Amino acid sequence: MSQSCFRRVFTAESEKGAVLITGLLLVFVLTILSMAAMMSTSAELRIGANDRSAKRAFYLAEAGLEDARTRLQVSASASPIQDNQPTNSNWKVFIGTEEKSSGKGYQSADSNHIRYDKLNSSLDYVVTVTHKLDPSGNILKWGDNNGDGIPEENLVKGKNIYVITSDGYTPTGAYKTVMIEATQVASIPVPAALYTKAHTKIQGTSTYVIGMDQCGAMNVPGIITMAEVTQTGNPTITGAPVPIIENSSQDVQIQQMFNQFKGNRNYSYNVNGDTLTGGNWGSPVPGSTQQHPTTCNAQNVVYFNTNSTYVKLTGGTSGCGLLLVEGDLHVHGGFQWYGVIIVTGSVTFTGGGGKNVTGSILAGGNVSADLIGGDANIIYCSQAIEDQTKNLPLVTLRWVELFS
Repeated sequence: MSQSCFRRVFTAESEKGAVLITGLLLVFVLTILSMAAMMSTSAELRIGANDRSAKRAFYLAEAGLEDARTRLQVSASASPIQDNQPTNSNWKVFIGTEEKSSGKGYQSADSNHIRYDKLNSSLDYVVTVTHKLDPSGNILKWGDNNGDGIPEENLVKGKNIYVITSDGYTPTGAYKTVMIEATQVASIPVPAALYTKAHTKIQGTSTYVIGMDQCGAMNVPGIITMAEVTQTGNPTITGAPVPIIENSSQDVQIQQMFNQFKGNRNYSYNVNGDTLTGGNWGSPVPGSTQQHPTTCNAQNVVYFNTNSTYVKLTGGTSGCGLLLVEGDLHVHGGFQWYGVIIVTGSVTFTGGGGKNVTGSILAGGNVSADLIGGDANIIYCSQAIEDQTKNLPLVTLRWVELFS
């Protein structure tokens, strides 16, 4: 074979070898990339599965919180949790199976421990409820100086704070723990049938302000004001220990109280000196006369933002619950309300038509004078006041997710 032929054969064989090696390298690289893609996909699937499992555990834990919050509500109808040991620092409630509750410290022989079944047996969670304590082991209540974020001057306070811890579990073994601090809304601390901060004029022979409790035994003054009261036309004002207290130092924090309840509104209006005729947010059942309390089973929260002006209600307006007016309230003609009226400004009742407020009125205006007349009847009723908070959900003061 000639040298040139040898070179051609050698070159061809070399090229075939290079192609083979290159092909093998490409196959190797593609194999590595495929394996990496498979591993990445597998990892992403595991991450996705873990994420779904973690979210499921979280939502189960949240369901446990809602179970406890619902049953601690004063008006709870489904298997309510009764805190019949509000001064017991060792009181503890468990919600869940006996096995899961035992894992959280439940002991059936311990009189401080109470266990309830879950509202939904198909959901896997266990809940513990305790009273919040200070570092010395004393029970804390809402409004105490305990760092719960609620101003000390907030007068709607006094209930125990519950520490509610819920663990949610999934079949894959994932679990999440969430905790809230919550409290029941106490009854609105109404000091009188009519509370004002500005000069108040009561007029008319058919005007009554009655502080003697018409549906209980919690008598209060007819009027408490931080200014003075002027009477014309011989109105009737009763109460205990006295009918009227003038120049009072009792500074009810109307705005803070107002802000607390407006978040629960189910009717909301943005007005600017407008007149609303014939509004109906419930129908109080009249007493035998205008001077007797009405009754009502509805509890609405009606909110008016007057944009620093007023709203005028006329034409036989009626309602049951909380009437919240940010600004001034003018009432003309017939008016029936069962519950509590909280006004950040002044209150003016004029015109005839028969007016009955069963519960109380609190007005926070300190510039404009308050005027009550026009056949108005303000009748203190402790039951009408109590009714307005018993159906409200627990107030959540703090929420946190716990990590082990």
